[in-house]
Amino acid sequence: MTTEPQRYISPYDLHPGQTLDGRFDVIEEISRSGMATIFKASDLTTGQTVAIKVPHLQFESDPGFYSRFVREGEIGARFNHPYLLKFIPLEKQSRPYLVMEYLQGETLAQFLKTAGALPEPQALTMASRICDALSHMHAAQVVHRDLKPQNIMICPDGSIRIFDFGIARGTGRRFTFVGFTPSIGTPEYMAPEQVLGKRGDERTDLYTLGVMLYQIVTGEIPFADPGGDIFKGMNARVTGDPVAPRKVRREISEAAEEIILHAMERDPAGRYPSAEAMKRELDHPESVELTGRWRNLKTPQPWKRYLKSGILVGLLLAAAIALIVWIVLLIVKRGA
Repeated sequence: MTTEPQRYISPYDLHPGQTLDGRFDVIEEISRSGMATIFKASDLTTGQTVAIKVPHLQFESDPGFYSRFVREGEIGARFNHPYLLKFIPLEKQSRPYLVMEYLQGETLAQFLKTAGALPEPQALTMASRICDALSHMHAAQVVHRDLKPQNIMICPDGSIRIFDFGIARGTGRRFTFVGFTPSIGTPEYMAPEQVLGKRGDERTDLYTLGVMLYQIVTGEIPFADPGGDIFKGMNARVTGDPVAPRKVRREISEAAEEIILHAMERDPAGRYPSAEAMKRELDHPESVELTGRWRNLKTPQPWKRYLKSGILVGLLLAAAIALIVWIVLLIVKRGA
């Protein structure tokens, strides 16, 4: 008989059975990543079930990670919308942590894995709800920058929640990362300007929504490389356009195809100017002007291996610079 190795728990770690700051009874661990753990807990003040995100001890002392963690809470506190994850404000904390509403259901990624492509009316309705949430975010001067099916929860009542604002940014100020350089976006859902290292704006989120709507109605992710080479996919979205949705799935309407390709224009200036504008067409596809965007789609240029080498060198250089800055800060901190 074999026994599984016990995971070491530091006395500083939070674990089920504890009460955090005299207010939150920790019930169970929901998930654990390389940087933080999420717990299910009971709020003794309100009687509600909540989720608590607690960073691992080694990251609490990292200035860059701590800044990003705090910013996620600050950004989440700006929102008050039924389709955005609700953050619960706290007056006093003995350690860094975030408290959020407790969600049940499954992510859009899990749902699509089982369901595959969805009927068009259902797909347009889901995209419209995401537009609702994006409109609220953008009005609060926040760009998500990492929209993807894994970050959208479908709740038992049919509503959705967008979550994970870890790399979201406010449009009114520039955020600086020190000692910790996050990945700006997920390759399969990144907009061309993100691939090129540009900051992007609200239209970046609309491009990503176009990618998700393409996936929801066709069952395929545009620009996906059969061999799993993410660099080929990134190159393709910068140098060309996706395969027309109606070539992938004939039953898709011309209006739905027009909406998807409008949102996925390579040049941000050619996309919808706002989430509200996109939502209007999602809600009333019969009013969509058919411009024949599919006729003007450009085939991506062949992938050049030397481009991959250049990208890797750039990433390694950025990582090295971040590491040097982090070491210098630690030396200065200890010297103080």
